[in-house]
Amino acid sequence: MLVKKVPKKNAGAKEGGLAKPNAIVLAGLKLFTQYGYRKTSIDEIANSAQVAKRTVYLHFENKAAVFLAILEYLGDQVRQRCAAAESAGGTAVDRLTGLLDAYFGMAFELFSKSEHMPELQETFSTLARVRIGDLNTEYEDRLTRFLRSLLKTGAIGGPPQGLTVEQIVHILVRAAEGAKHDPEVQGDRKALERRLRELAILAIAAMTK
Repeated sequence: MLVKKVPKKNAGAKEGGLAKPNAIVLAGLKLFTQYGYRKTSIDEIANSAQVAKRTVYLHFENKAAVFLAILEYLGDQVRQRCAAAESAGGTAVDRLTGLLDAYFGMAFELFSKSEHMPELQETFSTLARVRIGDLNTEYEDRLTRFLRSLLKTGAIGGPPQGLTVEQIVHILVRAAEGAKHDPEVQGDRKALERRLRELAILAIAAMTK
């Protein structure tokens, strides 16, 4: 996990390393999820991270900067989980399920039980709409490269007539997003895993020779 520090006047030179900014980011993630963005203060983040308030300001300009650092942290976590899914053994369905779970499963684990999710979504949109769009594009590009790699090795055939690989990925991602809101899935991690696997089976079957 890498969290970029915000330069602040040379003060922090002795703080050294990433341990403290990382602790601040994880504390912010926990508190924002539990209490929402507006009700969480820098003092509370500092207390949860077990650092002084001034230490938070040595690494981050304000609460919004902590929030944006959380987004970068989550993006990095998704990349790591995607890489693990791609390199894992198993069938094409297994690996595609892992790629879907890398994004949607992680988000489910972190936010599905938070009553503040609407506010957090609004805050993400307000503070980082473009960055979130970039991350979503990066994720869809990764899924596209994975399916194209299967095509290249002959593991699957081409997409059905009238569709492109990119369109299949777009449909797949939207369906996975919708699965999180299915009454049969909400709050049930195993149910989400089953739904993501079903979507992977459909996508691979649609491209099977």
